[in-house]
Amino acid sequence: MVIDGFTVFGSWPGQPEDHPVEQLIEGLERYKLDRACTLSADSIFLDAQLGNDATWEACRSDQRLVPIGTADPRIGGEAQVQACRERGIKLLALFPNSQDWTLDSVTAKAILAQAADANMVVGIEAVHDGDPSRILTYVMDYATPVVLLEVSLPVLSEAMGVLKARANTFLTTRLLTGGDTIEYLCQTVGADRLLFTSRYPVSCFSSAFLTAKFASINDDDRNAIMGSNMARLLGIA
Repeated sequence: MVIDGFTVFGSWPGQPEDHPVEQLIEGLERYKLDRACTLSADSIFLDAQLGNDATWEACRSDQRLVPIGTADPRIGGEAQVQACRERGIKLLALFPNSQDWTLDSVTAKAILAQAADANMVVGIEAVHDGDPSRILTYVMDYATPVVLLEVSLPVLSEAMGVLKARANTFLTTRLLTGGDTIEYLCQTVGADRLLFTSRYPVSCFSSAFLTAKFASINDDDRNAIMGSNMARLLGIA
């Protein structure tokens, strides 16, 4: 099973063309993906609730799409988490970097507590130096699965430290395209902590896919990274 753990459709800042959900669905077929976790870009950059609604409708139209909900603690975040919970959405993504807020706010802490109570898988941007450590501070007391999103090579050592310090924490692979990086992570933190993601179609699918698919690792580790880890987290058969 191949599951892309993070895809995005809609309008992305700085890109001249829109990426409709039909483009994502076409990519599923072209690249032979079994499932793709996805969300509307509007939920990040425009309005979380409107974007969540668009995500929900897109995923209802094609059962291969798995909805990613989101919440903005600056505007109605707790209500947005509740709406996701009522719809049975199991994966919640938070974007403090893209939306310019911090995890130490009262409202952000409330969202984390709410998501943990709902036993959601929580993905959080960890783009800059210090982000993984800050995330660890605010999720350490929760048992819920936490995914560090968009970790790049300059932040990797810190992210690895977080994975070692907290069980049930995972790392997305999209930006980890350096030579032997996947192999090294399998040896140090384990393949069971890695999730294949591409951010297709707003980002290139091939570079992310080929790096993970053709890493010099055994087939069990490869299958775990490419889909079975995410399937286990989300309860996908």
